[in-house]
Parts: sequence; C-alpha cells; structure tokens
Amino acid sequence: MSVFNKLIKGEDILVKLKTKSDIGFWQYQVFGILSLFMEKGSDYFIITDKRILICIREDIKVNFIYKDFSKIKFNTKNDLLSFINEDNEIQKISLSNLKLEYDDYQFLKNKLY
Repeated sequence: MSVFNKLIKGEDILVKLKTKSDIGFWQYQVFGILSLFMEKGSDYFIITDKRILICIREDIKVNFIYKDFSKIKFNTKNDLLSFINEDNEIQKISLSNLKLEYDDYQFLKNKLY
C-alpha cells in the first residue's frame, strides 16, 4: 500500500476498495492444503479526485488520470469501468482481475451511479 501513498499524496480518496488476492493454480499445487492457512495478499482499487489506480499483488496495473468523477460509470454485467481521460477520450478498464464480491458491486454501484 505504500506505493499508492506515494502516488496519491495530496489527493483526496473518493472510492477505495480492498479485495483478497486470488491464489494461482501453481501456487495452490505447490503449497496444497497449506495455502488455505497462508496469509493472502490484498488487491486495491482506488479512485482519487484525479486518478484511477488498480494494484494487484503489490504491482500497479492501472494508473490513469481522468477529467470528471461524475462521468465515471461502472457496468456490473461485464465489470467494465468507463471514464473520460485527460485527452477527452472515453476509456474503459476491466475490473475482472479484482475478484469482486456482491458487497463490492453494491458499493461501486452506490458510489458511481
């Protein structure tokens, strides 16, 4: 999370979502039953007053600057987030890698509709 803190220093966090990282097939095969008891990492989805960030397994996957928070839309049917970037173009991001749960969908629907 410290990587996020450096990027968003001085920005207001409008939406913050924390999900559990998924264990990959090979990790599960290597660790087997022990993987159920291991500490799982967290993935983050953050929207500040200037940018959209997605961090999966301690690695920043998305870092986009947008223009207008009120024009950010989330389609729950296909996990696509659409927004207008700084060049006035509509851009879409897939949130399917975050493994959202029902509560996460409800939270995003309330914040982004």
